[in-house]
Amino acid sequence: MKYLLLLAIRIYWMIPTKAHDKCIFRETCSHYVYRIASEHGLMAGLRALRERNELCRPGYVVYQSGGKYYLRTANGTVIEEEEIAASELPPLNQNILNLDEVDVNQLLMGQKFGIGNFVKTDKKA
Repeated sequence: MKYLLLLAIRIYWMIPTKAHDKCIFRETCSHYVYRIASEHGLMAGLRALRERNELCRPGYVVYQSGGKYYLRTANGTVIEEEEIAASELPPLNQNILNLDEVDVNQLLMGQKFGIGNFVKTDKKA
């Protein structure tokens, strides 16, 4: 059964579309799922697909803190620079929030950027 999933991914790769270039991860979602399914089987591949699908939601924010870049997804998961796609990092992306230059109190209140839910105080991230 894992071969059906792998075949579906290969067919997906052959479809010409710009959607393939929109992944926020360095290892694209389809390549990640293909690798996991190849190495660990169908169920692991489906879990990897669900995991990546939950993370790849609109509403992510790329920010810099302490000289490193991070991507915070809509569900609060923080992805470190090593896993972020180059298209989401400078110089290709200039819309990066630099937390080293921001008053944290303004950020928490959402006054400066209109993103009051960006920093959660429950310290899960």
